[in-house]
Amino acid sequence: MDEENKSRTRGKRNRIKVTFPDGESFCYANVAGTMIAVLKKIGSDRFPEIGLEVGHTRMLTKEPHPKYKDWMKPVCDGWYVNTQSDTRGKYIQLKSISDSLGLGLDIEIGEDLEVQKDPDAKPKAMRARSKLLVKFPDGEYVGNDNAVDTFLETVWKLGIEEIVRRDILWGGNSLITAVKKAPNQIQIGEHRWITVPGNNKDKIKLLKILSAFLRINLEITEI
Repeated sequence: MDEENKSRTRGKRNRIKVTFPDGESFCYANVAGTMIAVLKKIGSDRFPEIGLEVGHTRMLTKEPHPKYKDWMKPVCDGWYVNTQSDTRGKYIQLKSISDSLGLGLDIEIGEDLEVQKDPDAKPKAMRARSKLLVKFPDGEYVGNDNAVDTFLETVWKLGIEEIVRRDILWGGNSLITAVKKAPNQIQIGEHRWITVPGNNKDKIKLLKILSAFLRINLEITEI
């Protein structure tokens, strides 16, 4: 593969496209933005019917959960949505919402979906933070809108329970614990909290440690 094509492949990201029965569709570069736009169109009057949870707390709420403050995004009419999930997780959540409310939404996930401009997206006043791109041995890439989401999705694909079984350490403590023990831990599964390094250099270092322990050859790039 030449360098131009390699660069193009690396740049691809999974997006979600949601089409309503009336033909209106949403597909933004930021997947959380797509989810919020879909929820706005559904309307807040139906939010109480959506019983989805994230870490034993309601995904949609009028009382933002402090432990998820970085992922609680405003939707409309005083409601917030917890966006702490990767792209595939949001796809599954939207499918569940469509099915439970009988909305008949057509929901697609893929790399080649045509992206629309998000009218609610705020212009960035400063240079975007660096992101991570991870390539698995089978050729699959993980690369989300921010380094934390990429880190979490990579760990999820490596196998949370396998990491727990091996009791892999970071900073002298178990990397994944059954309860939250430190402020820099994020819930990654039921009764599973993982320590997330604060900078990309340490995220890359930790992913390389996991790669070596699990004998899965990851290629990790900061972009």
